[in-house]
Amino acid sequence: MKKTTLLGLLLALSLSGNLAYYFNRNSSRAAGGDISGPVPPRTVQTSAVPARPEREDPVAVNAAETAAVARTRKLLESDDLETLVGKLRAAGFSPAMIRTIIYARVQEQFSARRKALLAGQEEQPYWKTGRSFTLDAKTMSSLRDLGREQSALLKSLLGAENVPQGEEQLMYQRRQFGDLSRDKVEQVQSILSDYGDLQSQVYAEAKGVILPEDREKLALLEKERRADLEAVLTPEELENYELRSSSTASALRSQLALFNPTEEEFRAIFKLQQAFDDKFGSRDLVTNAVQYRERQEQQKALLAQVEAVLSPDRVEAYRQAIDPAYQMANRLVARLELPPAAATQIVAIQQDIQKRAAQVRADRSLATEVRNMQLTALAREAGSKLTDALGSHGLEAYKSYGGQWVDNLVPKTRVVSPPR
Repeated sequence: MKKTTLLGLLLALSLSGNLAYYFNRNSSRAAGGDISGPVPPRTVQTSAVPARPEREDPVAVNAAETAAVARTRKLLESDDLETLVGKLRAAGFSPAMIRTIIYARVQEQFSARRKALLAGQEEQPYWKTGRSFTLDAKTMSSLRDLGREQSALLKSLLGAENVPQGEEQLMYQRRQFGDLSRDKVEQVQSILSDYGDLQSQVYAEAKGVILPEDREKLALLEKERRADLEAVLTPEELENYELRSSSTASALRSQLALFNPTEEEFRAIFKLQQAFDDKFGSRDLVTNAVQYRERQEQQKALLAQVEAVLSPDRVEAYRQAIDPAYQMANRLVARLELPPAAATQIVAIQQDIQKRAAQVRADRSLATEVRNMQLTALAREAGSKLTDALGSHGLEAYKSYGGQWVDNLVPKTRVVSPPR
């Protein structure tokens, strides 16, 4: 069997040095091949004058290393991985080194099958529309099945507790699932993969146009996915998972970014938002106009419920965080490294100027020229006040991100072409 590049490097570098220890503990035993017994004690120097270190014979050293590498190569030639694991353990290899070798061999076994799956993908030409770099749902499902098979083989060879898992992967899993056991994490991942395939199929068939019937399918899949999770997780585990990974939690984190909630505040608001989404449908899965209107009408009631669970000193901060005008102002102020109070100042200027502009527009007694003059004056006033708050550079940035209303205060002059 052809060995991987990783394994070749391992043999050439590590095995010639570190692994020689297992097969050639001292040069006097290299010829006989005896690898048992203690390492000879080091000579204690008693003279006041340090003794000159004895030079090792380079030829003997090279011969010993070559012999160690040859023995290791012979050991690794086994195609039966279960037998190989036993040989490595008997030879005294550390668990970490056994994991490295077996993982490389298993990767090699599955590599050809992965290449075969990917070879069937027809890449969309870059000059044509389409999701050129996205695998189709069937191939993605097959790759996931292959991954599960590979993981099962590694577990059978090394034991579940010894299957390689990096710190990044463990940290990501805690972030996504909470403190679930490894077995439950794998069950949840399997459920998510299965429903992810089904959702991908709905989106693929929609071809970019999501119709009400598509939303109904997605809503049904979401409901069934949750039922499957309820069958695997305890109520507390399910709650902790949904606080981290549900669509409700994801949307809420984005909405509350500027509010910067404590964990207690987030949990309280999430509980209310989740009940709201369960009753009226999440924003992404609303299927008809009636449901949309009903959802919008109930938003005020939800807002009152959220404010009721917050301390009085946090209510205003929450209102500002979910107000679109404040969201953009806060982001801009943070980007320009200005004091947070500047965001409140920006919104106050906008509300004041727009209110006065609306009064001017509503006054039918004003001639068109007079109305335009007053609106132009309000635009100048807004520009001056916003410059004081943001600086001239900040004002231009504001006009590009939420401040278009300043330029829209003055009606645009319509150019009438002369008759021919």
